[in-house]
Amino acid sequence: MININLLLSTILLFISLFLFSCKENIDSIDSNKNPNQEHIIIADPLPESEMIRMIPELDHYNKQMQVSLQTKTPILLLAENEIQDTMQSLAQKIAIRDPSFTRDIFDMETGAPLRNEIMNIREALPGDIPESVVCKKGNCYRVSMYHYVNNRTVTAIVDISKNAVVFVDRPLGGQPEINKRLTDLAIQIAIKSPEVILALGLNPGEDQATMPNVKTALNGTSCERSKHLCVAPTFLNQENNRALWAIVDLTDWKLVGLKWTDLGTSGKPSKETERSLQNDYVMEHFCEKNNNLSMDEWNIYYRLTSSDGLEIFDVQYQNEKIIRSAKVVDWHVGYSSAEGFGYSDAMGCPMYSSSAVVAFNGPYTEPIEKNGKEIGFALIQDFRSPAWPVPCNYRYHNRYEFYKDGRFRVVTKNLGRGCGIDGTYRPIIRIDLASPENQEKFEQWTSSGWRSWNKEQWSFQDKNTLYTDKGYAYKVSTKGGKSYFIEPGNGQFEDGGRGDNAYTYVSLRHPELEGDVDLMTIGSCCNTDHRQGPEAFLQDGENIVDQDLIIWYVPQMKNDDTPGKEYCWANTVIENGKSVVKYWAGVSGPMFIPIDQSK
Repeated sequence: MININLLLSTILLFISLFLFSCKENIDSIDSNKNPNQEHIIIADPLPESEMIRMIPELDHYNKQMQVSLQTKTPILLLAENEIQDTMQSLAQKIAIRDPSFTRDIFDMETGAPLRNEIMNIREALPGDIPESVVCKKGNCYRVSMYHYVNNRTVTAIVDISKNAVVFVDRPLGGQPEINKRLTDLAIQIAIKSPEVILALGLNPGEDQATMPNVKTALNGTSCERSKHLCVAPTFLNQENNRALWAIVDLTDWKLVGLKWTDLGTSGKPSKETERSLQNDYVMEHFCEKNNNLSMDEWNIYYRLTSSDGLEIFDVQYQNEKIIRSAKVVDWHVGYSSAEGFGYSDAMGCPMYSSSAVVAFNGPYTEPIEKNGKEIGFALIQDFRSPAWPVPCNYRYHNRYEFYKDGRFRVVTKNLGRGCGIDGTYRPIIRIDLASPENQEKFEQWTSSGWRSWNKEQWSFQDKNTLYTDKGYAYKVSTKGGKSYFIEPGNGQFEDGGRGDNAYTYVSLRHPELEGDVDLMTIGSCCNTDHRQGPEAFLQDGENIVDQDLIIWYVPQMKNDDTPGKEYCWANTVIENGKSVVKYWAGVSGPMFIPIDQSK
């Protein structure tokens, strides 16, 4: 019998190639001409066998995976060209023979081998190592493996000197940074898919795909329904100021959808954006060791992490420890509330990380002033995509504000420009306060006063949220330590913020788990409700009264390219006859105000 799907797909491919041969510069699909082509979910993609036939790299990968499934330890190991030295090779060998690390590589009911793949091996950074583990520099390596069936990543810290795995972490719903082999496969699947060729009107080259390793989602596809590992190689059309997203499912090796986004008008940079990024210096001084800062009765330890941005920890005010850790573990960027697609990314060190947005130079401080008087200081780290502010490049700031009166604020800044004019940015902030006895209580302001949260839960800041007369929505009390009111952003901080519209979650802290160490991407990039990632840590509904707590705070910032109303936006413009970059930051984050216990 004739395979109808294969026949139709083959015909479509020949048509697209014919069109390209007849007219090399076919206009890209435009929303005004083809409104039905703006968002395409491919209901009947090319079958796996046809994709393997079309793409030699996929054929080779498939054969490697099949061989791995026949071994005693069914794990597709990292490719030889991705292993940089004998230490990484040894770390991989040690990890895959550890029963805790390999616990889930077979089906629990049938014993059948499952698809598993090593994604990354690198030297462990301080932010990767829990407090209970002591590692000498150069001895410990971080090995991550992805389980395709249950969409879960397990990470091992391997101590080479001990020839042993010393720590294993398997966060719920965590997806890994993908390896080079999968990045290359994603590009090949995109550029060889007939739907992409037809949409672009040409055969794209490998070098035309941007952000091919950044995780994505598209509602209505296997990426969202089945929690598959998906990425979105993106192709820019500068002439029409548009971008075509090719949503690639790396679990099923297929293209599952296409999406056009408008990039907005873009001034053309006079030359490629310059980078003064000093990778070696940043790695040596801020990623591979912890740093200390003392100012205005504050004593702060800080470090750059591989994917959780700039982390502050062991923070003291007036010799009293008040913050165990605070960091931004993810940025979720959604480009359509109805269609649900976008990117999930992280901020990281310039090396040992596949994050698209990496540290630009090192952390720095600046004074905070009001009415001409210095009232505190901020610790700041700049993260940028290499070609920012060119479309489909991003720039973020981690900003921690410390005030002389004991207040502090965790601030996130988005400086654009992103991959569309309809973006919503959701940074995932994790705050772990310190208390002498690890006993804390979380409360929310209501019409009848303060109400204690007894179980793990979440709350949404909307028009119905109630505040005290000073703007406080929550408070957290610690036994024997500092207690704080929490003031969400409502545009009152005079920094350009337009209100946080934030989800707040409180979970029970499980030492050395759920983000104590560097946390990979969690949750979906594109959900518009509370399912932003931290809800995975609330599933057991554990008691949180007088317990050690974690506060998760997820603001939402909508970008705007309207002249005179720009927000979360950047552009290259001509001023005084030269090309300059302008940006309009989106700002969010809660303020923590000490509670005067004497009143």
